[in-house]
Amino acid sequence: MSFLSRRLGPGLLADLVVSASVVALSTWWWHQFRIGGLLYGGLVGVALLWRRRRPIAVLAVVVVLSAAVAPVMVHGTHLHEGMLLVALATATHAALAHARSLRAAVGCALAVLLFVAVLLEARPPFEGGLAPVDLWGLGRSLLGVLGYAAVVWAAALSVRFARQQRATTAERRGHAERERAQQTRIAVAEERARIARELHDIVAHSLSVIVLQANGGQYAFDHDPARAREALRTIGATGRDALEEIRHLVQILRGDSDDELSRDHAVASVVARARTAGVDVELHVEGVPPEVPGGVALAVYRIVQESLTNTLKHAGPAPAATVRIAYRPGAVELEVTDSGTGAAASPGGGHGLVGMRERATLYGGTFDAGPSLSGGWRVRARIPLAAEAVTA
Repeated sequence: MSFLSRRLGPGLLADLVVSASVVALSTWWWHQFRIGGLLYGGLVGVALLWRRRRPIAVLAVVVVLSAAVAPVMVHGTHLHEGMLLVALATATHAALAHARSLRAAVGCALAVLLFVAVLLEARPPFEGGLAPVDLWGLGRSLLGVLGYAAVVWAAALSVRFARQQRATTAERRGHAERERAQQTRIAVAEERARIARELHDIVAHSLSVIVLQANGGQYAFDHDPARAREALRTIGATGRDALEEIRHLVQILRGDSDDELSRDHAVASVVARARTAGVDVELHVEGVPPEVPGGVALAVYRIVQESLTNTLKHAGPAPAATVRIAYRPGAVELEVTDSGTGAAASPGGGHGLVGMRERATLYGGTFDAGPSLSGGWRVRARIPLAAEAVTA
């Protein structure tokens, strides 16, 4: 049996068992006329093979066959009424359990119930043909089959609702899996964007310093060896810092930690690096630094780093900048201004300003960049300290 179920499938195997049972019962119940029973059972059994796919049509075929066979009498015997009831009950069960429209299935089942009552009342047990039907007798026959019909209906509707429940559960599971896959894709895209932003900040800042120092060192190599050596030391220190930042990049992106980039001296280190690269930077800190979330501290660090990198690249000769960081109740405010003349050219199509704006807005803050009234370029940002929860 298990071998057949694997080869044929459980549904087809069940249909074959039902059809074979109908054929066997019909032949046994009309043993006085076995050919008639076999013919009726065979036709009904073949029709029942489609009871899952065309349940209403199968029910109609079984009703027609039962109506055609009911009055037939051979050797003084009919096909037993129990066989007719079994065939009609099987087809009714299939209609209620498998029909697409429950309303249509219920209507057909009620019609079959009335047909069975008429059949029982009009079919006398030992006479040929059909007898007249009176209403009182029809009512008694109808009451007599209600209990039998209730069992068939209950079983069929239980199968239907169980199948619908399984389909609903499978649909919900599929929807949950699709939603989970979509969230995974979104998370991967966000993680890639974060990594790209971090790499841009690290590489752009470090390479800008290295290129400028290399150019200056090459120019000073023959005229000022001490300055050229200082440029080489700056290049080496900048490269080491970049490698260290890249090494810690994954840890920083994973959440808040006590990483070096999240500590209070991070901004001071980038300011010192900018001074070494040739930018006259003043750092002013107002207020007492609170317990700053790692993501917010990283955002402040990157905004200051990118601003000083832009100053180094665009502010012209002898660049100067001022970095102000104010720790207000519930927020960090920072402002970076430079006194150069070339900063106005910086808002082109690069990713620096876009990345700084994204960092501020990511934590519920505000960002503004543009020419200052006194000349040069000004970057301002305000990041709430409690905005870490926004990204959770």
